[in-house]
Amino acid sequence: MSINDGDILWHVTEFVLAGGQIEQNKFTWRWTGTSHPEAGVVSALISWTEDFYELMAPCMPSSIDSVNVNVDRVEWNAVDEVWEVVQNVGFGVGSLTLTGTDDTLPLQCCPCLVGNTERPRSKGRKFLPLWNEITQNASVIAAGFLDELAAALAEYLATHIVETGKALTPGVASTVTGTFLPFISGLVNAFVFTQRRRNLGYGA
Repeated sequence: MSINDGDILWHVTEFVLAGGQIEQNKFTWRWTGTSHPEAGVVSALISWTEDFYELMAPCMPSSIDSVNVNVDRVEWNAVDEVWEVVQNVGFGVGSLTLTGTDDTLPLQCCPCLVGNTERPRSKGRKFLPLWNEITQNASVIAAGFLDELAAALAEYLATHIVETGKALTPGVASTVTGTFLPFISGLVNAFVFTQRRRNLGYGA
């Protein structure tokens, strides 16, 4: 089967830690262009995942050398007013080269990237997992590590070109409008946030 123009995809990255703890990030994309094989879309998102986290290589522990990638296609259920997974597109494992050597922050403490859409209250928030303690001072991101966050934000907001005429556009799947809303701008928060949902064994 193939991914077709306008399809909405949920792309979940998963870090499995010693002891079985799991840290996750979820990204939402809209496919634009002609049909493309599912395996090729999964491969493209594995490559994007590797590039994204390696932009922050000095900030994350070198003991993390891989990340799981799961991709689903979703559709809006207008009756129940929810986004539903209608197809598992595929799964893969990406390889990472991270270089941080300091202790990591507590699991729920992390920097945050924000993606804005045309709807003021519909935003994407990416709480970045497994950052090292050395990257902050009294919960303020140290100046030397803001460049990594800025690079990550640019990648988070940018359309990912898979090949000529085929692309993945980042954004959010709005539960208010029942539509996909692409990012139009964004910002880096210079403070360490507490992601309350990211308790032991969970993440978002």
